Amino acid sequence: MGKKQTNQHFSHNGERTMENDVLSPKVKKIARDDVEIKVHYVDSLGKEISKPVTIKGHYLDKLDIPWQEIPGYVLSSVTNFQQTFIPNSDGIYLVYASQLSAPVIVYHRNTDGNLIADPQYLEGELNRQFDSHPLQEADHFLVHSPKEPHGQFTNKVQEQEYVYNVLPVREFKIKKNLYIRTKDNVNVFSEPTSKVPLDKPLPFGTDWKVYRAVQETYNSTIWYNLGGNTWIPNSERIMTRIIQQPTSQQEMLRSPLSETASNISYTYSVIDSMNINRSVKILYYSDQFVTAWKTPYGDMDNQRYQGGQFVFVKTLVQLDNYSVWAQLDDGYYIESKYLNL
Repeated sequence: MGKKQTNQHFSHNGERTMENDVLSPKVKKIARDDVEIKVHYVDSLGKEISKPVTIKGHYLDKLDIPWQEIPGYVLSSVTNFQQTFIPNSDGIYLVYASQLSAPVIVYHRNTDGNLIADPQYLEGELNRQFDSHPLQEADHFLVHSPKEPHGQFTNKVQEQEYVYNVLPVREFKIKKNLYIRTKDNVNVFSEPTSKVPLDKPLPFGTDWKVYRAVQETYNSTIWYNLGGNTWIPNSERIMTRIIQQPTSQQEMLRSPLSETASNISYTYSVIDSMNINRSVKILYYSDQFVTAWKTPYGDMDNQRYQGGQFVFVKTLVQLDNYSVWAQLDDGYYIESKYLNL
């Protein structure tokens, strides 16, 4: 029998090796699970804005970078980007730029579509969570909420809307002889809850009779009606006071046109007057009406003048509170601000 042949080979320099032997010590073996990559999250100045993450994977396998949404920042660039697990001692740097978010506007309306409170502006860092809520005092009137009351701040304006089945104002009881006194030049409005004042403010230090009042449903704001379409909120610089009722003799005036100028106003004195004697136009729209007065700040009448209508003005009368009234040929008075004089 021959000798058993061994599987031996000789290298080119005569050294004996074995097939499938270990690699030469000059070549490092890479295990399939020992590649670690560190991912850094920094701002444009290189400052760390979130804790770094170390990811581990098999050599040459696909590498998925762990992207992050960081509130107040947006990803702007990547340094040392790679798609596979290859040793990288420097790591991967995700560079974020600081960015402001757009606001979330929350509207509160009644079923007629009118605002019952000022819009709320929610502000926060980009990508941070926000929550919108209905008005606490009107929650039981709520009939509609946004589908997604929660979300994230983005670089685009977002809107949320809550709808309530309730009127924006309710009647507010006042005393019969209530007047307001202005503590500054103050704005007046054509209707309660209006945000746009009329052209002319009420002058400082003047008194005005209050005919009715309403209160906003969701706060303590009271609106006083000073006659016709003239309203003033208690948020203006005013004070309320009671003025004694006019005497019976003053109340029994048959017609202000038959009296002297000093008897025109129960509360004020006439400081100037001017004859006009011409036809002028009511400034309002055709679907609006101006209140007629028997005397300035005296009694209102059921008589109304329609917007666009022409009336004949006999005299303009200025009172000591600087209001100007037009004396018409039919025996009534209206405030001159409603006329195209």
